[in-house]
Amino acid sequence: MIIDLVEWLELLMKKIRFYTLLYVDKSFRSLSKNGVRGNFESQIEIHVKCCEALNKSLAYFTSYDLVVLTNDKSFLEGYSSELKIVEICFSLNVPKEIDFYSAHFKFDVFKYFVSKEDGIDYNILIDNDVLCIGDVPLNLINCVEKNVPTFYDVTNMRFPAYTRERLIADKEFFLENERSIGIWAGGEFIGGDKKFFKQLSERVKRDIDLYFNNYRHFHHQGDEVLLSVAIERMLRSGIYVADVNSFRGISRFWSLPTLHFQNSWKTFRGNFLIHLPADKFYIATLENIDSNLGKRLGAYFFWKLLIGRLKSLVRTRGKK
Repeated sequence: MIIDLVEWLELLMKKIRFYTLLYVDKSFRSLSKNGVRGNFESQIEIHVKCCEALNKSLAYFTSYDLVVLTNDKSFLEGYSSELKIVEICFSLNVPKEIDFYSAHFKFDVFKYFVSKEDGIDYNILIDNDVLCIGDVPLNLINCVEKNVPTFYDVTNMRFPAYTRERLIADKEFFLENERSIGIWAGGEFIGGDKKFFKQLSERVKRDIDLYFNNYRHFHHQGDEVLLSVAIERMLRSGIYVADVNSFRGISRFWSLPTLHFQNSWKTFRGNFLIHLPADKFYIATLENIDSNLGKRLGAYFFWKLLIGRLKSLVRTRGKK
């Protein structure tokens, strides 16, 4: 029996599941460093609404839903009846004063991907402040079919602000006097099969105590440090990990002035996923998702950037 292309893609795509992490620490009462202010309850509400918008966008463009992983299912269910929420075990002892505190618990999610038995071949972990704005790229579907792991290379965004030398030095701290190739992995997307996440977890475990004992030493704190080191170790050992940005699987867009060169929003319209770290409040307002989402985002970015430039001009003139 010959299966047509559409049926083949549907069968293949059933292997994919999308996850996001929303870790709750009621004693710490803080969730985000980028883009969310206010009290703990307000932060929770914004992050939950971002998850709902992400879930709606995935459903609209791909027919897939989102699984929210957390340490407190009943608490989050008090904020949303729409989301599929799964409570898992977390064991990592993360210093409370560290930047991007909750993001570090992604390493427990990696271990969960290794342990779970649900027939899903390929798991993709994405951040809350991500939106789906297009179809799943055929490139990503082929990665799933071939069990090729995927990550997001953001090196070109990091070195203009921190220098190539700093990125390399931070990574060589972990590499036993070996020279680093200096690539930096973004924490907003990581995908692969069980074997990949087992290998990734083993490499993170190797460095995590050293990281927690020295985190103030690095230009960045968060899951990206150890993820970048682990990905480099894998690449250097001959394990191929594909960069999803090379086929517009995901891109990070800042609606603020950046030190790195950033294309206009129009060039991002062909993306599958877009990460908007400075726009959680706006994402949280998105009730209806449709084919015009990209255009609506473009209009929002135009006015936000314009107003930002005008405010900057007023401040500059006021100092003269």
